[in-house]
Order: sequence, then structure tokens, then C-alpha cells
Amino acid sequence: MTRDSRLKHILVIRFSAIGDVAMAAPVVRQFAEQFPAIRFTMVSQPFLRPLFEGLPNLQFIGANVYVSYRGLRGLWRLFKVLRNQQPDVIADIHNVLRSVILRILFAGCGKRVYFIKKGLRAKKALTRRRRKKLRPLKTTVERYSDVLEKCVGAKLPPGMPYRPPAFKNSPGGIPEQAIGIAPFAKHRGKIYPLEQMEQVVAHFALARGTTVFLFGSASDSSILEQWEYRYFNVRTVAGRFSLYDELALMQQLSVMITMDSANMHLASFVGTPVVSVWGATHPYAGFYGWRQSPDNAIGAALPCRPCAVFGNKPCRWGNYLCLRSIKPKQIIDAVDLVMSRES
Repeated sequence: MTRDSRLKHILVIRFSAIGDVAMAAPVVRQFAEQFPAIRFTMVSQPFLRPLFEGLPNLQFIGANVYVSYRGLRGLWRLFKVLRNQQPDVIADIHNVLRSVILRILFAGCGKRVYFIKKGLRAKKALTRRRRKKLRPLKTTVERYSDVLEKCVGAKLPPGMPYRPPAFKNSPGGIPEQAIGIAPFAKHRGKIYPLEQMEQVVAHFALARGTTVFLFGSASDSSILEQWEYRYFNVRTVAGRFSLYDELALMQQLSVMITMDSANMHLASFVGTPVVSVWGATHPYAGFYGWRQSPDNAIGAALPCRPCAVFGNKPCRWGNYLCLRSIKPKQIIDAVDLVMSRES
């Protein structure tokens, strides 16, 4: 494929969730770097702006479709705002009802539109109870790239390096050896038992010269503050920092411990090594961290796993053995190995 020289402006739509937008950010940034003559406009939740700053031909439009642009009337207002940007091509990398309505409106104006193919049939085969097809599927990042390749009419060079943006002025100062731990996720099937994760926190809190930073949402802060109180050299940032400040802190960590969660993707976005813990879900579904080593994904080899793409189904056995069977030492050993490679 060769690029259409008439193409001047691509509008990219992805409203949520945080992790999915964080996976999209490196791809959009790579295309913006590779094609500096094209203007890229990213449309997403307003607080995610820091993921798309720093490139002259990449702009960001914050659109809260749950408040300011809610419902059909809200989408019509948003369409008029976006139409005024005069895009040539629409890249819908969300493909939900809201983005479908927008792309239909743009198609009615004669704009070219492309949208993501989610591979739902293959994901269903991966997670069904019987006769699972346990194989790696196309990653979400690759699916995003497929859409943008159609937009520009060209592929990115093989092995194109990714240069994460530099987030400066990390708050509070960072010691030479710092570990991040993000113990929560959106769904129960992706959360490592907190009593076992606390053992991981306690281990690294006792390590000489190591500071542990705890990440999570404001709603998680009470548990994290308890750990901060119990252990020396443990600090929580949940609900205290802006997204920009959290990214600045993540970028300076030696390693990050996460679930299959947004924090895995945010840490990957800034280029920090991640040790991730997987329960009901599996990296094969295509949601693994951007350019993370497959060796750093920890999960139990159980015949019922994976049982869900997003971890939102209750455990059929009721015990979440996929998570409980993972020993804290497995996580500790994986982190030690990453840190030994980085030193």
C-alpha cells in the first residue's frame, strides 16, 4: 500500500476504557510520527489527554459521552464539533453504538470511515467451557494498527521503535530502586487475593533501599492506606495524583506489578517493565501490555482458564482457583528476575 497524498486529516475515535485507550496511544503516536504531513485528532475521555501530548501533528479532543455528550442529542452535538475539524477519514477503533452512530453521520457527509474488527468469534472459542481453542489471537494493538493502515493506505515499517513521551517533574522524588504495585482491576475475576498481594507488598517493603508505590483509584485508597500505615517504605498514590503525575512516577519505576488492568497498559505506555497477574482472563485474548515480555505474565495452567475475555463472569466453581493458586513467591521471583536484568 502507498499513502494517498491527498489525505490531510484523520479523526480517531476511542471513548473508553482507560486500558484500551492506553493501548491505542502508542499506535496513534507511531502513525503520527511516521506520517508528519497528516494531522491526527484523537477523540476520547478528557482526562486521558496526557497520553496524546507532545507531537505537533497529534491533537486531542476531550469528549465525555457520559455527561456532556450523553444520548442521541449529545452525539449530534459532538458530531457537529468534530465535523468542524474537517477530517478526511474517520478511524473508529471502538466500534460500539456511540461510535457507530458517529461514523454513520460522517459517512452521510461523504467521509471515508474504517472500523475495528474485534474478532469476537475467535475470542468466544478461546473462552468457552468445552473444546477451547487455546491459541494467541491477534492483539488489540494490531487491530488498531489495521484500521489506521487502511486510513493512511500504508503500513508502518517493520520493527519501528516506540519512543514513549517523557513525563517530567515526578512528584515527591523517586529513589534509585522503586516498585509499583497496582492490586486492583475492574472485575473480580482479575483481582489477585488481597491477603496474598499484601505478602508481596510486605516482602518488598523490607528490601533494603526499595520503595513501594501503590496505585489504584480513589475508591481503592482505604485498603492501600492501610498497607501504607503497616509497612515502612510503602507509599500510596491512589486518589492523590493526576494521571500526568502517575505516568511520570510510573516512568521512573524499576518494575510494575499489575493485574490484567488499565495500570498494566499505562505502565507499558511509558516503557516500564510489567509483571502481570492473570486469573479468569489470558494474554492470548489480545489484551497483553504493549511490548511486554511474555515471560512476565503469571497465570495458572487450569483447564477452565480463560473463562472470560474481560474477567466479568463469576467463577463457575466459586473459588477463583485461577488466582488463589498463584503463590506470592511466584510474583516476587518474577520481579526479582526483571530487576536483575534491568540493573
